[in-house]
This record gives sequence, structure tokens and C-alpha cells, in this order.
Amino acid sequence: MISRLGRDWFGLTSFEPGRGRTEDGFLYVLEDVGSTSDFLLGRGAPATGRLCRWDGWGWQAGQRQTLQPPRDARPGSVAVARRQSAGRGRLGRRWHGQGGLLMSWNIDPVPSPPVAGLAVWTGLTAVLALEELTGLPVRLKWPNDVFLGGRKLGGILLDFMVLTPRPRLVAGLGLNVGRLPPDLPPDVRARAAVLPPDPARWRTLGELAGAVLRRWDDGLERFLGAGWDEYRADYERVDELAGRRVALASGSERREGLALGIDGTGALLLRHGDGRVSAALAGDVHILDIGPASPSGPGRT
Repeated sequence: MISRLGRDWFGLTSFEPGRGRTEDGFLYVLEDVGSTSDFLLGRGAPATGRLCRWDGWGWQAGQRQTLQPPRDARPGSVAVARRQSAGRGRLGRRWHGQGGLLMSWNIDPVPSPPVAGLAVWTGLTAVLALEELTGLPVRLKWPNDVFLGGRKLGGILLDFMVLTPRPRLVAGLGLNVGRLPPDLPPDVRARAAVLPPDPARWRTLGELAGAVLRRWDDGLERFLGAGWDEYRADYERVDELAGRRVALASGSERREGLALGIDGTGALLLRHGDGRVSAALAGDVHILDIGPASPSGPGRT
């Protein structure tokens, strides 16, 4: 694994998520779990791992033990796992989780009213953080898939639960790091990318996790207040779909068209063969052409 810290596969001493996460939250470093997001939402089976707390100087790891999913996770809490057996992607797909970065974090308070495009923006912040840390041309495939070299490197999923006395929301991130999971089906393996180790820029999974969380936490208030205005240029620069012909499946509906970027709500814009432009707030996108994404940017083809 990437960590140089012996038994510490995560890299606890290098995990710097920002003050809000260290002062307010717990860090659950889990060996085996069904899903890190389910764990933070208080559902699923117990998991083996360590509960870590920040003491003002660094993370202090508790004894390895069986941890119950927290009934009401503290606002800044984060869960990472070495292996997960029931990870999920969009549309209920399985996320094969072993050996990469498997992380979920608590979103508290939950934005009210719900903010359109929060999942897309979360994917964008992960891409920008990874691009800055690694120097690699990481890209975002709408709505929240992380791509590298035309292949899927990882993905984001937001999980919302209506509970009393308050609703719960967590974000989950899965990234292929160092090597692909050994149980990956051949057809999935052919479309998957891996983030290679780079000791000159980063050494541990903790550094990757911290970079993503810092950018997400630092930008959330601004995004909630201003929406996409301040992020449109960044989105266009890393848009994997820009200028490409795609098929969008949403329920029983299927649409084809040229991807033009997003509108002010984070919806995907498609230009159809008759010149009409439609917007989609959700759906599954497949790229129809086999060439590289257009360098001219969305809407300029």
C-alpha cells in the first residue's frame, strides 16, 4: 500500500482535513465495513476499526475494536475504510472497494432548502483537489464521476435520510489508488483508471483525503450563497463531456445530443439534432463518440 507508516494503511499523521473536521468531528478508520456512507448514517452492521480524535496536536487513535454505526454522527465526522463489501455507485450499482480511497463525510447542517447541483459541485471539488495535489489532468464526467485519461477513476454519491429529529446527509467518495481491486470484473477493469503513487507530491491516502475535504469545506458556504457563478469556469475546464455526443438515460427516457456543459442549477445541457437544447437534472450518461473531448469548451463546436 502507499502508506509508509507500517500498520497505518491510511496515513493518520498526514491527514489534515481542516479545522472544522478536527475540532468538531470524529474520524473512523475502519478495516472492513459494508459501506462508509451507511456507517455514518447509523445503519448496517458493526465494523472493525479505530475511533480517532483530535487532541489539538494530532490525531489520537483508539484501540482496534468493533464499532457500532453512530446513531447521530458528530457534524464533522469522517469514515474511511480499507475494504468495503457493499459500496454503492449511482443507480444502485456496486462500487468495488478494496485498496483505494474509500471515504464518506458528514454534511451537517443539511442545506435547506436542498441546493440544486450539490452532487455535481461535490464531484467538481474532488476533481479540483486531486488535480492540484497530483498535477494530473483529472476530469469530471457529469454528474459526479471522476475520470483520468478517458477512464473512470472514481465517483461521488450523496446519501440523504429523513430522520427525526433532523435529516441526515453524507457524501461518499471512492477512488482507485495504486492498483485496481482484484475482484473487478474484466469489463469494468477495461474502463477503469488508477491514480499512481507519486512520492514527490503525496505519499498516503490521508493526504488525498485531506486535500478533498479541505477544498469541499472551504468552498461550501460560497457555493450555497452564490451558486455556480464562481465555479462555471472551473467546471468548463475539467468537463469530460464538453463537445461530445452523448446518450442520457433517465428512467425510461433516452436522449441523445451534444453536451454543452451545465446551466445555473448544475443540470446537463444537450443540443439535439433539431437544434433544440434540453436540460437534465439527473441521469446516466454514455459517451457515443470515441474521440477526445473538445478543447473548445461547452457550446463552442
